Amino acid sequence: MATVVPGSLRVSNDVIADLAGYAALECYGVVGMAVTDEEQGVARLLPRYRLRKGIEVALQDGIITVDLHVILEQGLNMASVAQNLVSTVKFILKQIAELSDVEVRVHVEDMRTH
Repeated sequence: MATVVPGSLRVSNDVIADLAGYAALECYGVVGMAVTDEEQGVARLLPRYRLRKGIEVALQDGIITVDLHVILEQGLNMASVAQNLVSTVKFILKQIAELSDVEVRVHVEDMRTH
């Protein structure tokens, strides 16, 4: 049985990024997180231990914005995968970090075969 504990919960941007990144990797059609090389303009697939580099978390006017830079599996409907990704990340952030005012934006950096 859960009991209410008085106080407040503070969650760092790094924790939000980690939660969002691991939730994203569980979504069907997501190959992984990406970072774009500014000089060459090429998206690189990030290893699991560097997921945060592909995620930007910002707080403005009480709303948390999570930008996910992803590589998706080629041949799938991008809109469906992105919609599933947004709802999954919002659900995880609400369930684990108790964050309800979250805007999730998906940036598709590349398409690859899985």
